[in-house]
Amino acid sequence: MNEGIKSMSYMRVLVTESSLSWSETMKIFRKSAEPGLNTFKKQKIIKKWSLVQTGDHTGMVIVEFDNKSKMNKYLKTMATIREDIKNDTGMQAWIYHGPVKANG
Repeated sequence: MNEGIKSMSYMRVLVTESSLSWSETMKIFRKSAEPGLNTFKKQKIIKKWSLVQTGDHTGMVIVEFDNKSKMNKYLKTMATIREDIKNDTGMQAWIYHGPVKANG
């Protein structure tokens, strides 16, 4: 039964790997990506986001959206920022995204 399903949201996970140390990566992230993420959160385009360190040179940015339309608005701006970071640092990135059912 679907009584426990409250809503459907979209998640986007950016998995990164860089030759830079985590602290160097964080300096770049805080300067270039974090301001945009916080702006989108204030505008309610992003429901929530988090950054997770998974290794000495690896991490994930997890972003949740209420719907696919909001995710597409986010992508139009953040894709350019991500590409600039990749070009400046040699970072490799993999992206996974899709709908997620939220249970009660």
